Amino acid sequence: MKIRGGVKSVSTGPLFATLLALAGSFASGGARASVVLPGGSVALSGTTEAADPQLAGVVLQDVLLPFSINLGDGNMISGQVQDRVVRESSSGTLDFYYRIFNNSNSTGSIGLAGRDNYSGFTTNVDWRIDGLGTVAPTMASRSTSGSNVMFDFLTQQIAPSEQSRFFFISTNATNYDARGQGSLVGLDANGGFGTADFSTFEPVAPVPAPAAIWLLGSGLIGLVSVAQKKRRTV
Repeated sequence: MKIRGGVKSVSTGPLFATLLALAGSFASGGARASVVLPGGSVALSGTTEAADPQLAGVVLQDVLLPFSINLGDGNMISGQVQDRVVRESSSGTLDFYYRIFNNSNSTGSIGLAGRDNYSGFTTNVDWRIDGLGTVAPTMASRSTSGSNVMFDFLTQQIAPSEQSRFFFISTNATNYDARGQGSLVGLDANGGFGTADFSTFEPVAPVPAPAAIWLLGSGLIGLVSVAQKKRRTV
């Protein structure tokens, strides 16, 4: 497992407002299902590789991201996010996993965890019963645009010294990069809150093959040639 870069800690801003708005959508609940559509939310009950064999795959990336969240009044949360990418053996598509560790010296808990840049991809969500950790998300929600997927730990927050289960987004993507954005929302007992934003793995559309680019280019050249011939005959 690799250790990767630092994490920016913020307490306010547009992203934080978006996170809270998504958290508010959890109150409406939703059908108990693994597929979360844009603008929707679903309850999560946990799954295993035995129950969902398609989850079997090869780990492509597995890194630890240190984070810190300033809650104000001297209260801080620090810990690590385990950021993992798995390629499913049966389909070749990608699953994106998080697991959150809250340090023992933190003075607050983690209530929400999100990932951005999922527009245009299918998103099946859940958490792993057969994985490590103790605290699981109870709900997942997707923004109206489809870009943000949020996991809700507000019912049972990730307290100091605790660690979450592995929770994931299973997609139809076959390519990824490390230019995505992840977010955590932390809270303390006095009503303080803040967020940490960090770079994370994300799904990306496949790059056109050179042959496809050549065909596109030759097609455009052909269209230009036809247009020129028409102008000459007019």
